[in-house]
Amino acid sequence: MKRIFKYLMMTVIASATMFYSCETTELEDLVDPNALSPDLADADLLLNSIQVNYLGAMQDMQYNGAALGRISYMGGRDYYNNFGSGTVSGAWGNLYSGMLPDIEAIENQNGEENLLAFHLGISKAMAAHVMMGLVDSVGDIPWSEANNPAEYPSPSVDDDADVYAAALAMLDEAESYLNAAGGGDDLFYGGDVSNWMKLVNTLRMRAMLTTGDYAGALAMTGVIDTPDADMQFSYGTQELQPDTRHPWYQSDYTTSGANIYQSSWLMDLMDGDFDEWQTVPLAYPGLGNEEDGNAQRLVTTDDPRRRYYFYRQQWITPGQSGMLYAFDAGPYNWPLSWGNNFESTANGETLQCSLQSQPFHLEFTPDGNQGDLVGRWCTNFLGYWGRHHGNDEGTPPDNFTRTAVGVYPAGGSFDNQPDIPNYDNYGSLGGTNEGIKGAVWQGNGGGGSGIWPIYLSSYVHFMKAEAAMWLGDTGTARAMMEIGMQHSFNKVLSMSSVDADADSNYFATATDVSDFIAMKLAEFDAAANADTSLDALGWPNNKNQLDILGEQYFVAMFGGANDAWNFVRRTGHPRTLARGLMDNAESGLFPRTGTYPSSEISANPNILQRQDNNTQVFWDNGVVNPAN
Repeated sequence: MKRIFKYLMMTVIASATMFYSCETTELEDLVDPNALSPDLADADLLLNSIQVNYLGAMQDMQYNGAALGRISYMGGRDYYNNFGSGTVSGAWGNLYSGMLPDIEAIENQNGEENLLAFHLGISKAMAAHVMMGLVDSVGDIPWSEANNPAEYPSPSVDDDADVYAAALAMLDEAESYLNAAGGGDDLFYGGDVSNWMKLVNTLRMRAMLTTGDYAGALAMTGVIDTPDADMQFSYGTQELQPDTRHPWYQSDYTTSGANIYQSSWLMDLMDGDFDEWQTVPLAYPGLGNEEDGNAQRLVTTDDPRRRYYFYRQQWITPGQSGMLYAFDAGPYNWPLSWGNNFESTANGETLQCSLQSQPFHLEFTPDGNQGDLVGRWCTNFLGYWGRHHGNDEGTPPDNFTRTAVGVYPAGGSFDNQPDIPNYDNYGSLGGTNEGIKGAVWQGNGGGGSGIWPIYLSSYVHFMKAEAAMWLGDTGTARAMMEIGMQHSFNKVLSMSSVDADADSNYFATATDVSDFIAMKLAEFDAAANADTSLDALGWPNNKNQLDILGEQYFVAMFGGANDAWNFVRRTGHPRTLARGLMDNAESGLFPRTGTYPSSEISANPNILQRQDNNTQVFWDNGVVNPAN
């Protein structure tokens, strides 16, 4: 029965994807082409539909958090154009045309015996989550008049704080139903009522943290604080009828190459200190060898998760440099060790900016050029090939050179590429690249058997760490950050098993992980949280504790960064986020909210569109991050 349930669910997901781009979100007449007539629908099929819509809403809102938090690449130079009417159009339709009508239909089928308590409990938990996410994204939304077209054909919006209160009341209903439920079946927790209750409590904690009840958030128990309770959706490897693979895998592992650009800021944060790479204390490995056969952690500052997150297709990125053994010696830096500069590696065809001048406002900043090399505003060290915040260029022929998503979370390929290749094995730079480079292809790696993280135990510990920081309890914040990092590493490293071609010589070891965590904790201990000073160009003179906490939280959120936007608005951190290719005059103000779906505006005269992104949600105190 469970196999049939899962197959039906994946079929619905695949079918729903066909209509994902259609922005038809009028509350009074939106009809999902896959929707079931309430009088004919089986409660199990209605629950399937609710779960599909919930996952779709989480995916829609993940982009906003990841792009504004620089965890993913944001194209486009104008914030209002980027986060205008399409900000949450998908999630809007998921809630109003999908989840809420289906929940009402299940309620109508639920008799006095309360046999559908499980269905209603988990459905209301998911709906409450989406409601809070929509408020966070656009502020006031319809609620008291929503989904009642007979009486309110053009529903007005409710105050955003009132909708949050309604979402919390819905969580209370969810708990009541779950307490009465004996279990069931679903695609997230397999019918485990106790784990669904942990999600309910985690969402309550989320609301506490968002609205400023930091003591309540820190004290909250019964939450997702262990990996066995992680809220995630697991994908398969089937390509057709239906395609059950992770969406990012579907985009990047194709016969025409990768189609997603990774964030230059995140890759730079994770690839280690450039100066440390120049002094790697490794002897020449000998002809026929690459590195020393145990290649991970050649430096202490790189993040051991990078080979799991990112799959490099090249040894070197245009305009930048890479490490190299050559002529029975090394390691060297090509091209710097030979007295050359970025011109030796630049390529205007595949990376046009490698031959362009840096943006004036990024000069002399961490985003700008570094000595004789092009900076991360355009390119990255060690073959990491992505795009910078605000890059709106067209697409060059780089599908088989840009960095693809890796084995985590998309079920792609683990990165087996040596960081310091041996030129002597190939006799030329081109031969070296051809000999070691990766290449994405349909079916490679884990075949798409990844996960979509929604709430992981690592996230919850970082949330508690933030709450402790607000309360001035840096000791507890440190402890929570340590657990959050450890849980993140455990989650990420376990994914190597889905790629049969992963080279265990490159796997992160327990020592690698513990050393990296210890290094970050030492940085946290040495930082002064009261230091909020900035240099003349608007960058922090020194990282403070919230900068360090925020960076590690954002790294852990890769693949499920719904809450990154909230973190930036609440804290103004991390202040080390990349500045955009566009200056502030061109980009406009950092979005405090998005705008309403355009189709809803055109159909509903009671909702007025905003002309900017400046409206603050009720919990937003207007804290500004200097990166924005």
